[in-house]
Amino acid sequence: MSERLKAKFAPAFGRDLKRKAGKRRWNLDELEAVIDLILDNSAESMDVLRRRHNMHRLSGKWGGSNECHVANAGDWLVIWRTEGQVAYFQRTGSHDELFR
Repeated sequence: MSERLKAKFAPAFGRDLKRKAGKRRWNLDELEAVIDLILDNSAESMDVLRRRHNMHRLSGKWGGSNECHVANAGDWLVIWRTEGQVAYFQRTGSHDELFR
């Protein structure tokens, strides 16, 4: 693990946020905290993501991407992949929305 990653957001991620955040009263501070841990890209931040946010690798159509839970918001996930020094945030939402 090395230097801090740069963030890029897929159009679908922005649509997910716009469509769902207000309706569900998501606390976007919690999302920012998770994104910050991902971008920090240190051994410590990855450990926190694994322990507190259940971060894991995905397979199938999401192979090569990671998923984690946002805070203690129940069924709120973030999916991203890392390429070089960029974390590419792909989607956010519930299990049903992202994996149906």
